[in-house]
Amino acid sequence: MVKFFSAAALLLAMTFASPASAGQLQVNVTYGEKAQEKIEKTYGVREKAVIQEMVESSLKESLGDRVARVDVVIHDLTANRPTFKELGDKPGLSMQSFGIGGADVSGKAYDAAGNLIGEARYDWTGDIIWADTAWVWSDTDRTLSVFARKLAKAVPG
Repeated sequence: MVKFFSAAALLLAMTFASPASAGQLQVNVTYGEKAQEKIEKTYGVREKAVIQEMVESSLKESLGDRVARVDVVIHDLTANRPTFKELGDKPGLSMQSFGIGGADVSGKAYDAAGNLIGEARYDWTGDIIWADTAWVWSDTDRTLSVFARKLAKAVPG
């Protein structure tokens, strides 16, 4: 009875796991020289995880399962509010400090066979009139969302 239950559970798990892993979008994020320097010297390396999540979320929402892999390059980025590292490096800063943010990003989409099926680039800088209501990466997040939609339009289907 235990063997039957274990085999049935394994079969059920494989049935539901296979389609999800087959349609999983792979997102590779790299940073251009200017963006990498800002991350290392100003914003802090821990911000890469936040940016990675924003990129993945925007691309998954816009592309769905039409693409197997996307290679993204963040050429430049600017935060709206101080990051954890900035707050530690400059004691006079506070989370009430704000400014204009944005990003310059490009990317290429590939199908499951590795064929290039679309590419896009988007560069945007926010407006100071909205900056006081922004979180740390608001304008960068908006830039990534528009970029993802532009890339989705460039991909057939």
